[in-house]
Amino acid sequence: MRIKYEVSAGGLVLRPHESGFDALLIGRGSPRVWTLPKGHVEPRESKEQAAIREVREETGCWGEILMRLNEISYWFYVNQAKHKKSVTFFLMRYLSGDVANHDHEVDEARWFDIGAARRALRYVNEKRLIDLAIEYVSANPAAFGDVPIVARAIEQKTS
Repeated sequence: MRIKYEVSAGGLVLRPHESGFDALLIGRGSPRVWTLPKGHVEPRESKEQAAIREVREETGCWGEILMRLNEISYWFYVNQAKHKKSVTFFLMRYLSGDVANHDHEVDEARWFDIGAARRALRYVNEKRLIDLAIEYVSANPAAFGDVPIVARAIEQKTS
């Protein structure tokens, strides 16, 4: 059996608000399957560049990378070919843009309260990325500016 290796990158985009954080997710299909934005790394493109581009294309929003969160690898089959896909995810701070400007590859892009985002995500490995992001923000409150917001975000995780 033929094996195809794929390399992708994506991002968990957060924006602070007065009571915590919102996370940006993409939805496909009916019923909706909510995931993090991601896509293939193009030739001569770094994983960081690909993550920023894919987030912009799939959500309509620009993000700034704060840190590498983790790499998720998984296997799947398409047309009798076995694929191994590795996706590097980055934690991003929202800069600008509007979810109404997402591209045709997704059915919907939407902001969720971080706790609701964790519950909405389909895949457990992506749920764990939310946990890693909250740990990072807790240890680095200046990353988003407002220390009280970080404390409320930790509370959101458990509610």
